[in-house]
Amino acid sequence: MWRKFLDKRKRASGRRKRAEQAGKGSVDAMFSMGQACLAGEEGVAPHAGHAAWWMERAARAGHQLACVHAARLAWDGFLPDEQALGQPVRQAPRKDDALMFARLGHQRGDPDASLFLVWLLDAIRMKADPERLEALQAAAEKGLPLALAGLADVEARAGASAERVMDLLSIPLEKNLGIAHYMVSTWYGQGALLGQDEKKARHHLEIAADTGYVPAMALLGECLMVENHRPSDGGADDEGKERLRRLTRGESLLRKAAASNGRAACVLGDYWSTIAEIPDIRQAVQWYEKAVSLGFPGAFFMSARIVLEGRSDHMTQQEAWTRMEQAAGAGHAGAKAVLSKKLSC
Repeated sequence: MWRKFLDKRKRASGRRKRAEQAGKGSVDAMFSMGQACLAGEEGVAPHAGHAAWWMERAARAGHQLACVHAARLAWDGFLPDEQALGQPVRQAPRKDDALMFARLGHQRGDPDASLFLVWLLDAIRMKADPERLEALQAAAEKGLPLALAGLADVEARAGASAERVMDLLSIPLEKNLGIAHYMVSTWYGQGALLGQDEKKARHHLEIAADTGYVPAMALLGECLMVENHRPSDGGADDEGKERLRRLTRGESLLRKAAASNGRAACVLGDYWSTIAEIPDIRQAVQWYEKAVSLGFPGAFFMSARIVLEGRSDHMTQQEAWTRMEQAAGAGHAGAKAVLSKKLSC
């Protein structure tokens, strides 16, 4: 008991000393205070605003690793709070501050800051291809798997050889990075960069889905649902078990992916509206609406179509035509065909 008490006093004394050093301008102490507030440790409650205060001070004072933390907190919208007397204040992303700190960390050689800068430039859709490529290369040179995968994608699109691209992906694939396996699966499936090979494409897609990479889960789930309705030469009992396995796994993958992937949600809607032996339009509408909320054009088309066909009344006919126009505006071929037919009548 006394040992625990003495250890607690020792830690408290250490925190006070660190706070004093930070207050006097010690860059390392500032960063340490920021880490404590960011993650929380015994005696220090997590506080994103106070963490932002210390991380930004440390970054401005020259600490390399503080920059990316300051950038992320700024992007998350947390305002620096010196006193931390109340709850952290969170507003819209502070884009300019996030960019400034990410660039500062990149200039100081922190690969995590370089990679976050790439992500930021994409997130705000800034036309800065030279800066993006330079930051991506800097992070890749330090061996960050995600940066290597990103660089492989860039070079593949620019016409690099399969050998060069696969060399870049060696570490990401070894680390079982989902996006890397998904990229390789796509290349094998399309036969563009790598020779077309369905077995290898499926092998890498399975790995990518197992890592939790959402686009891979969505695609594999869709594949399983399609395969579930192909005729089979197997026995009735074996085929029934296999269909149930595919259906269960496919729906499970699609449900997980549908939280953030509009196509996955739309596929579930299609299943319940047109594929299931006993259609469930109410279920279909729920999934279509989820996909609509994620901006997937196919869901705009399908949710409108089932209303115009008289299979659902979850919106008015006028609202359905508006959605059909939105789908066509997003480039959906089916919606364009429906509108063209309507105009010619």
